[in-house]
Amino acid sequence: MKLVDESVRKDQKRQKYKHRADLLFIAGAALFFMIWAWQWNRFDLGLDGPDEWMRFDIIRYLTEHWDLPRGDNPAIINPIWGFSYAFHPYIPHMISALFIRIARFFTDDIHILVFTARLASVIFGTGTVWMSIKIARRLLKDRADQWIFLFLITFLPQMVYLNAYVNCESMAIFSTAVLIYGWLRGMDSRWDLKSCILLGTGLALCALSYVTVYGFLVCSFLFFCFSILLCQEKKWDFPALFKKGGIVLLVFMLLAGWWFIRNGILYQGDILGIRSRDLCGEIHAQDLYKPSLHPTYKKDGLSFLKGVRAMCVGLGWHRDTFESFVGAFYDTSVRLPKLIYNLYKILFAAGILGCLLSFRKLFSVRKDGRWREEGILHWTFVLAIVIPNFLNLYASYAVDYQPQGRYSMPMLLPFQYFITLGITQIIDRLVKFKKARDVIKGALCFGLLLIAVYALRYYSLWIQAQ
Repeated sequence: MKLVDESVRKDQKRQKYKHRADLLFIAGAALFFMIWAWQWNRFDLGLDGPDEWMRFDIIRYLTEHWDLPRGDNPAIINPIWGFSYAFHPYIPHMISALFIRIARFFTDDIHILVFTARLASVIFGTGTVWMSIKIARRLLKDRADQWIFLFLITFLPQMVYLNAYVNCESMAIFSTAVLIYGWLRGMDSRWDLKSCILLGTGLALCALSYVTVYGFLVCSFLFFCFSILLCQEKKWDFPALFKKGGIVLLVFMLLAGWWFIRNGILYQGDILGIRSRDLCGEIHAQDLYKPSLHPTYKKDGLSFLKGVRAMCVGLGWHRDTFESFVGAFYDTSVRLPKLIYNLYKILFAAGILGCLLSFRKLFSVRKDGRWREEGILHWTFVLAIVIPNFLNLYASYAVDYQPQGRYSMPMLLPFQYFITLGITQIIDRLVKFKKARDVIKGALCFGLLLIAVYALRYYSLWIQAQ
């Protein structure tokens, strides 16, 4: 009896230490994001990230008027591009405006107010780290493997940067983390009420964030259907699918439906606001920046495949997109040294190779005559990687050539999960002793942190030189 009690106490102590380590990691990540958010406030460069000026126009309007502006409100239409981002959801900007209103009780210093606005992105980034910890604890058994996954996500330079200026991508990535955790909860609980509510909440966050993440809506629908119809004790249980799906839909509509109903009323049925935004740009933009005048390979009459070949071979679309996925700052013109991109190429290539070596184990969907839910989950992850990259590529081909990795960032969590699996597979095969494996994995985590710190210093020096 005493041995059992001692074992329980030791287990509780281990869990307590793990919980403290998780909280310390979350706090450290939040502090790191805030340091990035503050660093260029020391210099008079104004706003920093891509499109931050245009997004700050919405925040300024919300702060002054405290009502939701239409996308074609003259007060926020950009004089060059002729449109505003208010045609699309701007939940993070509402949070930023609230923070600025509170901050104005204490100061009118513009540097502090800009930093305060950026805290919305810091919060969503910290939320992503928190959800990633919960995901790691469910997906990966080895503690060292979990830390590799977390460091790959948290300290990717572009991820840190997105969590440090005003944008909607930070909320979009957070929504993917909530959805993935919802999928895992649904698998474990056989889609009980809490997991359905969580999935509906994640879908609402996704829909209210950024259009580049909408592929996760498709992935969630497919995984939800396959999980209930194929992987439960009763197969093809459509009544259960409709009942539980109804709960998910109800939560989604309660949380997100208002925005799309509002858009439908304001813009003659254009619930996404894309058509209305382009029309606004066509009317108000300077001649060179009208949407109809954006040069694209589609307008030149090239097929999609020929256009992709021209973009990649002739313009280096894949190179620029990869580099800005790893880290590209300011208006994406500030690039890190080539060594860092090459290190990430090696890391990603090793991860992909490791997954290919275990392809059958990872992606098999049938075992002993039964559907394998883990295999379906992995194929859903693949789809969640493919969709944002395809949308990114197609947008450069058909809409406006912008080889930017931030448009592929919705794939971050599933992609880094596979990279983690692949790298750890290789390490575990080559190194037989667990202590040695843990040392190597710890060194990898330290290296990832070191790159992020170097990127911070590199960007700070660039700012000082301006």
